[in-house]
Amino acid sequence: MIFRNGIKSLALPDVLKDLIIEHSLDKKQIINMEVDDLAFTLECAFETAKIIQNSVRNSSNKPMLHEMTELA
Repeated sequence: MIFRNGIKSLALPDVLKDLIIEHSLDKKQIINMEVDDLAFTLECAFETAKIIQNSVRNSSNKPMLHEMTELA
């Protein structure tokens, strides 16, 4: 299985991670998509796409939050 840009490290069920990988999406693409476009691309419900996008955004913010804590 291909590990695409940290997709496997997301706080999501494996079935959703596999869906993302199956559709060849990476974190940057997911963040830059509108939720309804993501839902269409992944062929999933709007609410599921929103959960996926929020998980990706939260995982992308963790390194920045860690760096900010170190500066304090």
